[in-house]
Order: sequence, then C-alpha cells, then structure tokens
Amino acid sequence: MDEPRDPDEGPDPDDPEGFDDLGPLDEHESWHVEQDLDDLEAFERVFAEDGVRGVSMFCHDCDAEHYYPWDMLRGSLEMLLETGEVPVHEPAFDPDPTAYVPWEYARGYVDALRDAGVDQRVPVDQCERCGLALTDEVGLANWCPRCGSPLLLQRLRTVLLGSGLSREDAADVLRAVGLPLR
Repeated sequence: MDEPRDPDEGPDPDDPEGFDDLGPLDEHESWHVEQDLDDLEAFERVFAEDGVRGVSMFCHDCDAEHYYPWDMLRGSLEMLLETGEVPVHEPAFDPDPTAYVPWEYARGYVDALRDAGVDQRVPVDQCERCGLALTDEVGLANWCPRCGSPLLLQRLRTVLLGSGLSREDAADVLRAVGLPLR
C-alpha cells in the first residue's frame, strides 16, 4: 500500500498540473471567482426577467455543454471561494438548452448594455398595451411578461417627458426616429 505523499516535498511529479494540490485560493484566483460572482449576478438580473433559468458553458474535458441554474452556479462559486473546492453535482437531466444563455454570450451582452448605459434604465410601472402592473424588477424588463409588448417606447416617452418636453414635442421625437405611437 502506498504511503500518502508529503506535500512539503514539493510538486507531485505524477500531477504536473497540480490538480491534487487543492486548497485555499490565492489572491489572484479569488479575484477571478469574485468577478465571476459579480458577472453571474448581472447575468441573472438581465436574463432571468425574460425567463432564462441560468447559464451554459462548454466543457472541453467532456466535449459537452453544461447547464447551470443561477442558484447552483452561485453556490458552487461561493464554495470555491471559501474552500478552494467545487462541489460535485450531477448534470442537469434533459435540460432545455433554450432556457440557458451561454456564459460568453451573456458576458458580451451585459458588457454592451453597460457600455450603452442600459443598466441605468428607467422603470416602467404599467404595460400600456395590456394594463399589467409592472412591479419591482419587472419594471426594468424589455418586454411585458403578460402580452410580450416591448416596453422601450414607454421608457423613451417617460424619459422625454421627464426631461421637460411637452407631449407634442415628445411625440414628434418618437415619430422622427420611426417609433409607432399608440
């Protein structure tokens, strides 16, 4: 029977990548995991309101796409940050790929929204088309969850009127950019 290897002997020659040397993350690794947690929070804030259940990531080790619900991935990242280890989990059973957004796509999309200032968008309190009250985070959605009507026109009108334009001038601006008025 083999004796356990003494970690003070230096790197394990049978483990050149250091996979058996799990332990607390160093400062650089911790920063990356914290950044992933921040990204995940932003992804969930942007995509969950439109029905997305989580993110997907391509795994080069098994050559397959993996699907992670928001809470599962958050818990895994938090455990990695605390212990240096990721909990073992079973793959999702027959996931619906359309219910997950690829991680890299989500990162690019959220970065573009930040660059455009969309993360500072004005909330809408009611859908003009179907009358649904849009409370809390739903007021920041892109579409009405009941009828699917886009909320951009309402948001633009609110901003234009809030900047001091009259209803007529706001309508002129919206017409000039080609948006239909109701």
